[in-house]
Amino acid sequence: MKSLAIVVALSGSASAGHRTCHEVSSVVGYQECSRFGVGWSGRSMSWELGGAVLELPFEPIDRMVTTNDAHATAPNGSLRVHAIRLRNVYGLTDHFYIASDLVLGSMSSMPTILIDVVARDGSTIGGQQRGWLTGLELAAGLRTNTGPLQLGGELAFGPRLALISTDRAPGALFSQADLALEARVHASVFLSPHWSAGVMLGTSMVERADTSITIAIALHVFPYDGGR
Repeated sequence: MKSLAIVVALSGSASAGHRTCHEVSSVVGYQECSRFGVGWSGRSMSWELGGAVLELPFEPIDRMVTTNDAHATAPNGSLRVHAIRLRNVYGLTDHFYIASDLVLGSMSSMPTILIDVVARDGSTIGGQQRGWLTGLELAAGLRTNTGPLQLGGELAFGPRLALISTDRAPGALFSQADLALEARVHASVFLSPHWSAGVMLGTSMVERADTSITIAIALHVFPYDGGR
């Protein structure tokens, strides 16, 4: 019996050393303990909201516009998009994560669409243009924590849709759809246990002219994503 008491006492001391439980009142035995497995599961969740600037190529346009019997043309060029990027990040282990990525933005630069009004005098005219971009991507990556810094890289894949309209062809939309395959690196710093700010750089694995930069702030469910 004496040896059993010693074993129980040592076990209690070891448990206290791990600091998995703590007393919540002056009455011994009323303790709050962490959820089983929380120390080694590595699971975490965060939401990121940021501003992004994207550069991507746009294919040439050569088509008839049925709304006003006109012919539309535009050379190949590039698009510059200022967008909002919303990310949901799910940590599956201490270092591996997956993410969903939604991008919504408007174009600040795009090729000029020329309208040849066939039914009138054959003149070629341009007009005021507007453009939008939307994209939904899935990503998988690796990350690591070094003090307050978090560094990582990922590969993202998903569809994107670019739309351009011009007031010279009311009701007509000129579109381009593609599948993005982007390699990204990112770095962030924790401002507090649940908030961080960071930057992410991306480049297409297919098209060299397809790049992006994002500056974001993130809310983390678990302090420091469990990395400290």
